Amino acid sequence: MPVSCLLLAITAATPAVAAPGGDLSTLHNGRWTCEMPGTAVSQPKPEADEGFRIMPDSSYRTPDGTSGGGYLLLGRALTFTSGPYNGRRFEAQSASTVLQLDSDGRRTGLRCVRVGPPVGGFSDAPQAVLTDGSN
Repeated sequence: MPVSCLLLAITAATPAVAAPGGDLSTLHNGRWTCEMPGTAVSQPKPEADEGFRIMPDSSYRTPDGTSGGGYLLLGRALTFTSGPYNGRRFEAQSASTVLQLDSDGRRTGLRCVRVGPPVGGFSDAPQAVLTDGSN
């Protein structure tokens, strides 16, 4: 009996470790639009077919809304895990910007940004500032 109590005490004192790759999180729900960045003399080039709509429960829809799938956000690594965008990978830069990665993990230049006000998700999203000055 004393040995089992000792093992229980050791096991209970072991700290929990985060998942490999970072904390599990979600993106802000809503429409995300994608574009190739511009330069000092040109505007960004919209890529309408690359956008998506983030839905509750870690799911997404294509721009036309006809199909979708799921995604996984671990730390800053975003991966579409099913549906028509299965395998697409991104690096989250902020609560409202992700950069697409190629199969070798290099940035492709395509960036996707959240359109409109943020709604839920992403652990380091900025806190809302109340206009009445209460925070």
